[in-house]
Amino acid sequence: MWMIVERLLSPSHRIRILDMNKFKPEDVVEVLRRKGAHVSEFQKDIDVELAIESFIASSYGPYVYVLKFPKGKLFLARHTVWVSEKNWPKPTKYIARDENGLKRLLLREISKKSMILTEIPSIIIWGAVWWLVWSYFEEYPLGTFLLFFLGFLLNDLAKAFEYFVLGYCRE
Repeated sequence: MWMIVERLLSPSHRIRILDMNKFKPEDVVEVLRRKGAHVSEFQKDIDVELAIESFIASSYGPYVYVLKFPKGKLFLARHTVWVSEKNWPKPTKYIARDENGLKRLLLREISKKSMILTEIPSIIIWGAVWWLVWSYFEEYPLGTFLLFFLGFLLNDLAKAFEYFVLGYCRE
């Protein structure tokens, strides 16, 4: 079902967030650079939004990686093709509609303050969906049973709504 929705949405960016706790940053960065990816270390001493805009402006490609290492090290990478290794952990996958959606997602992943601010619309969207469903099915006992089966469809609809409101959603 999600594949059909994903084709309708036609994202311009695909993002993978990897927690690389068991790896050395030098090794992973070397693999990405050898395969042609633009990799930059995220500097925490400058403005977060400025650093993200600089990364987006200085790199190209629809595939974006956020690599999180121990001790707060963070790398951003971008490429025109997927890059992965067998022993890398399973990533958290997102799609972004445009550059603004990519920027919002990167802000959410990098800055705790931005994460809180960007989660509020998502919580409101999910709250509205569940409130509408709950108010509709409150009077009907069969509604709870149907809600269980319709939950998968509602999940995809909520993701599509997030995609159009926030500019990104989880794959």
